[in-house]
Order: sequence, then C-alpha cells, then structure tokens
Amino acid sequence: MQIDTTLLPVRGDDAVEILRHDHRVIKSLLTELTSEAPQERKRVFEQLVGVLTIHNATEENLIYPAINKLGGGKEESQHLYHETADADVLAFELDALLKAGDVSQFGVKAEKFAEAVLAHIDEEESNALPRLLEVGDPRKVEELAEAVRTFRKSLHFETAV
Repeated sequence: MQIDTTLLPVRGDDAVEILRHDHRVIKSLLTELTSEAPQERKRVFEQLVGVLTIHNATEENLIYPAINKLGGGKEESQHLYHETADADVLAFELDALLKAGDVSQFGVKAEKFAEAVLAHIDEEESNALPRLLEVGDPRKVEELAEAVRTFRKSLHFETAV
C-alpha cells in the first residue's frame, strides 16, 4: 500500500494545532469506516491506515518524547505509546478480516477500533497536549512545531517507477 500524504496536510501554528487537525481527519475517516457499505470499507480502511501511519509516526517520534521531557509526563507518554500499539493490533485484525473477506465480524471490530482511537484522541486533547503547551518552554514548544513540520515534509517523497 502506498500512503497518500496529501490526506494529512500540516495545518496549524503549533504542534498541538497540527495534531488536532490530524485528529479531525482521523475522526472523519473513522465515521466513514463504521458507516460505509461493505464494498467501501477497504478503500476507507486503507486511507485511515495511511493517515494513522503518518500521524502516529509524528507522535511517537516527536510528540511523546516531548511530553516526557518538556511536559514532565514520563508515565503519560508511555501510556500513550501503549494505547497506540493496542490500536495497531486492532488495525491488523481489521486488515486480516478484510483480506479474508470476513464481513461478519468487521463491523464489531471496526467499532472497537474506533472507540479505542477516539478515547486515545480524547485523552491527548484533554490532558497531554494542553499540558505540553502550558508547562513547556515557549521556545521549545516552537522548536517542536518546526520539528513536526520538517518531519512531515520529509514524508513527501517520490518513488522511481
């Protein structure tokens, strides 16, 4: 699967705004995934996995370490890592169901996946991200935003055919 990086543009003045924009895109795709007709599920799921791959790489490589160091939240950053890993397992299970053509369990698993991702997003937006802005040194917070922009730009590449 080739990831379409245009699905997740970098929008926002700081790292938190960028992630909140990502979250809106993810929520929209989750709604589509749990409500679309079975023949559309594969397309929506592939888009969602692509978006989550970009978003999670941003969080795992930049945001969670910043929460740990700047926001003083080692336990919180580890918890967020674990939640992301748990969602990855559910995504793997959904992918296996799609590949096997097992539509009977897809809806239930998709709902469970959506609930897990939405709870994770809520936790980030309610606790971790605001605290990062509140307790972080403003200069470091700006450096984090620039690191996120640079990281995301590096994900835009052309492959030789």
